[in-house]
Amino acid sequence: MTDKQKRIAVINDISGYGRCSLAVMLPIISCLKAQACPLPTAILSNHTGFPSEYKFDFTDHMGAYAEAWGQLGIQFDGIMTGYMNYDRQVRETAAFIEHFAGKDTMIFVDPSMADHGSLYRGFTMAHVGLIRELLVKKATMIKPNLTEACLLTGTDYQEIIKTFPDHTMRRLKAALINMVKRLQEMGPGKVIITGIERHERFMNVVADGDDIRFLAVRKAGDGRPGTGDIFSSIVCTSVVQGMSLERAVKKAQDFICKAIRVSEEQGVPVNEGTAFELILDKLACTMYDQIKQN
Repeated sequence: MTDKQKRIAVINDISGYGRCSLAVMLPIISCLKAQACPLPTAILSNHTGFPSEYKFDFTDHMGAYAEAWGQLGIQFDGIMTGYMNYDRQVRETAAFIEHFAGKDTMIFVDPSMADHGSLYRGFTMAHVGLIRELLVKKATMIKPNLTEACLLTGTDYQEIIKTFPDHTMRRLKAALINMVKRLQEMGPGKVIITGIERHERFMNVVADGDDIRFLAVRKAGDGRPGTGDIFSSIVCTSVVQGMSLERAVKKAQDFICKAIRVSEEQGVPVNEGTAFELILDKLACTMYDQIKQN
């Protein structure tokens, strides 16, 4: 690990209950020995998967919040973005990147806007275009799921799904490689397409420049809120700390599988996310050794 502690700005909402977004990202980043600096987009009592919630929209305050950081002369080694509920949040985030990103700043964009072939409720193709133009093109690394990758590249999701029965996977891999290259042409050299489910396994496509890998992991249990936030936090922080992208993704995959298993063993309801706190010490104790091995 380098002598200077890394500092990462994290732009996302915070949910007080349910283990997702900033409530998950901050302890993960801290555990991996970096300083986490949150910029909230909204404050929620709990995530929206519950029957009701209290929500305070922080969009109007994002600019002044960031301006105060600017007056302090704060610099960041990494900037992470997550779910953007409104177009203005995308614009505020783009302005933040313009102001705070130096030539060596890792800009990690999670274009959280769709899944299972459809946009999230209330989102439009105009929102997709805004994320593409204002965030993806500025990014060093992006982490779309399969649906988001299709939307960003104009690929027909249903045509991709049709390749799944092909047991050789040649057609699917060819289509995914094509999408990765088109995403890289937009700006980010590092691309991860996540959560491609086949035969009780999840596959992630991991591209670092021309090096494209397909990393599969056996399904550990039911999908849970916050696992994407855990994945993003581990991968971004590990890469900022000097780890290779492939090793960072494997580290994230392994930790999430363990977190899901321990959650099921403890009887944690799916809606409450993963009991990652119970194994957080295992993530921390390996960080120094793994970075030294690179």
